[in-house]
Amino acid sequence: MMNTDHPKGHPTPEELLDHYIDILNENGFPEDYDTTEDEQGLYSLAKKVKTLASEPSQEFMASLWQKIEPMAATPSTINAPATTRDTLRKEGNSLKMPKKFFPWAGFAASILVFLLLFSPWSGSKQTIVMAMEESVKQLQNYHGVLEKVSTNEAGERQVLIRTEIWSDGENYATKTQDGLLTVNNGETRWSTNPAAKEITLLPVYLDPHDFDLQKEAAKALRYPHQIIGDDTIAGRAATRIEIQPPGGLPYSLWIDQNTHLPIQLQTAMQKSLQTTYTYVSLETNTFLATDIFAYHPPQDYKVIDNNPDKVMASLAEALTASGITPVQLAETPQRMFASANRLVFDFGDTIVMQTKATTPFVPDLLATLGKAGDGPLEILPKSLRWQQADLEILVQGERAEELAKQLSTNLDFTPQVGPLPQEGVIPVEIDREVVKNSQQQVDAGSSPWQLDPSQVAFTFVALKISPEGITGEPPLDYNALQLTDNDGQKAVIQVSEGPVKTVYLERLIRQDETGIWTVTGYVPR
Repeated sequence: MMNTDHPKGHPTPEELLDHYIDILNENGFPEDYDTTEDEQGLYSLAKKVKTLASEPSQEFMASLWQKIEPMAATPSTINAPATTRDTLRKEGNSLKMPKKFFPWAGFAASILVFLLLFSPWSGSKQTIVMAMEESVKQLQNYHGVLEKVSTNEAGERQVLIRTEIWSDGENYATKTQDGLLTVNNGETRWSTNPAAKEITLLPVYLDPHDFDLQKEAAKALRYPHQIIGDDTIAGRAATRIEIQPPGGLPYSLWIDQNTHLPIQLQTAMQKSLQTTYTYVSLETNTFLATDIFAYHPPQDYKVIDNNPDKVMASLAEALTASGITPVQLAETPQRMFASANRLVFDFGDTIVMQTKATTPFVPDLLATLGKAGDGPLEILPKSLRWQQADLEILVQGERAEELAKQLSTNLDFTPQVGPLPQEGVIPVEIDREVVKNSQQQVDAGSSPWQLDPSQVAFTFVALKISPEGITGEPPLDYNALQLTDNDGQKAVIQVSEGPVKTVYLERLIRQDETGIWTVTGYVPR
């Protein structure tokens, strides 16, 4: 109710807003006191909002919070108790607003506060993403066990790996089930193999983090998302949200309802496979022993240095150290690394490596091939590689395609391999039952070489040379094969020696990375 000690017709701004909330919750009408035009407009808008049949969109709520948060830091609230200042951040607030909490910072500010606290949105799960933002801000470190599971279209699950993870600021360490420990303390990154008594020094800049809590929370806030429902994940109540990255496929993130931290991520089904990352255990803001991240190699361990690149303080220093003239990007990297004939730009989630090209370009045999000008573009998951002028360029990470487009306008990411040529090609008779059985054998773990088009072509050509079978050394040099086309479904391999000049292959049963390759035709020499 209104403060009776205050002269009627002159309520304070706080009392007016509080009064509107009270009377609209009770389906009542405002008292007939003198108000300004803006104050009357606030009540009129409040009545319209109350008639809304549904909750606001995630985009609206995120935008609303961005506008409200600076207003909540006005002089009269900065010194307020923490519980009062956090009212707008917390889920499940009572609708009634604390007295003298929000000063009259303007008509728009009053509207925003009213909308955020107005029923039926108060306590809505729409706010769980904003609660996650606050929890991640307070996250200093964490220690957990991450399980990675692969699921195919038939619903068959396979646990790929369980990894123990320690994270503390720039420090990050992982330990696999077989005891392989990999540590990055921001200055040095190394992998320790106790079985072999070896330590391998690795590039600091190329350190993939599976299901990084801070990064996944940031993406959830940045991209459009919607609430899907509640689940129980690893024994914890969680809310599932679907995230829709622009230009990408939607994926799911589960947020712990107690800690408001992400605890499970599930990718979209791509090429008949889906990957789920789950923190089966997770401790946050806990004690982590500092020696986990300290580089002290035991004296009886062999140190293998696979990290020639050193941190550079400036672009001029990097250019001097590398001796190359790189292709420039539109944005500035977070860090730069260089060694002789190589320069690396580190953008955090993506790296751009430019190396002096001294040999012909040879794409990975498992890569899909695009076009970079007149040459091939190697396409692997989150990785692109090609030659340009006198440089070989590798772009690897979350923003690989985006940054690659800054480096070259002559990239074709989706070329198609056409049907078998009509002239000169000898078709290969195919028994689809045999192919189907071979696919099932590979699914069961046998003959994995059939997933590699070059291995399949190599075997085909070798048997053309020795039809009775291969014993001892193969009758063909494996380096004689060169993959020239591969769109993921069809591939072409050129052979520089032997009775076959060209081999044509297809994925006949399954057109994804789990599908085997079959020779469908060849050109004799």
